[in-house]
Amino acid sequence: MKRNTLLLPLLLVSAAGFSQTDEKFSIEQVKQQCAGMPIESRARMSVTRFTVTTSTTDQQQQAATGSNARSNNILKGLDILKGGNGAATPAVTIPPTLGENLTTMLTNALQGVNCFRVLESLQHNDDLTGEINAGNTELSSRKAPKAGKQLGAQIVVTGEVIEFSDKSKKVQVLGVGSGKKVVKMGFNLKLINPETRDVIVSHVFRVESRTGKNVSVLGLVGTSNSDPATAAVMEDGVIQAVQYIARVRDSLKIDVNNIPGSSSSQPGGINEIEVVLANANFASYSAFAKLLSETPDYQSLEKSLSSGTGSYSVKFKGNTDQLVEALFPKLGTKYEITDQQDGKISVKAK
Repeated sequence: MKRNTLLLPLLLVSAAGFSQTDEKFSIEQVKQQCAGMPIESRARMSVTRFTVTTSTTDQQQQAATGSNARSNNILKGLDILKGGNGAATPAVTIPPTLGENLTTMLTNALQGVNCFRVLESLQHNDDLTGEINAGNTELSSRKAPKAGKQLGAQIVVTGEVIEFSDKSKKVQVLGVGSGKKVVKMGFNLKLINPETRDVIVSHVFRVESRTGKNVSVLGLVGTSNSDPATAAVMEDGVIQAVQYIARVRDSLKIDVNNIPGSSSSQPGGINEIEVVLANANFASYSAFAKLLSETPDYQSLEKSLSSGTGSYSVKFKGNTDQLVEALFPKLGTKYEITDQQDGKISVKAK
């Protein structure tokens, strides 16, 4: 009997070790398959939010919460009678920063595997715009960050926590009793094309972790107030999400020039392409509009002129590359193309 009792913990430790190794191996595989992709070829992605749309998972969770509250009141009363301050462990609730931490963890994980060009969320954009605004003052150097350079996300990632439970289980193994805290979480993850509002994919993940599981596969951390089981379930969920997103990228062949749902990814479709003309006056602005309208496969345009910059929104049958190819022979010595991105062309009047 002693031999069996000693052998079982070793088996459990070995199983936990294999599980951890499998997670590390899977993440390393994702890193390897994206290792050779240059950053300018990666689709631009931003994790915008994780919301919590559930307060309890089921009636049992509600009953457990009520029971905890009643127990806490009794403990507080006893503590006061003993001369204490009435402190007691609070009832089980969803961690208040669960959504924010999942957003941070998923952003960190996606940045680490290098499959996408990960952009900062607009939720934290004040940190960036503050530096840019400071760079536009007379006191700033020429090397300060300038306005008009920020990129837009081609894919927006959102998540909703739809299930969360925090329970304890007592188990008997070979006559030995032990208690384990089990945390379960379910969340729905969406990849959305912000240009067209197309939902590229929507997938529900359900994960479960127990107290005692190691966490640090990606160097991720949970909330300072959360226990190891909560931190573990968050990390497990993020790892599964990253692996799934990498598979979606491969199956749909997603890159900076191919975003599902975008008309710009369809060479034969009608696309709306932004053209910006710098160093413009009214004469060059009007002449360039005429030049655009005479380009083959041109459909229509909207234009404006402000402070020496001409702006044109061109509807064109083809993608950005095809418009540049059609436009370039017509530029002559009066105009030059200074920058080209998917959906945008920058031109300068000489």
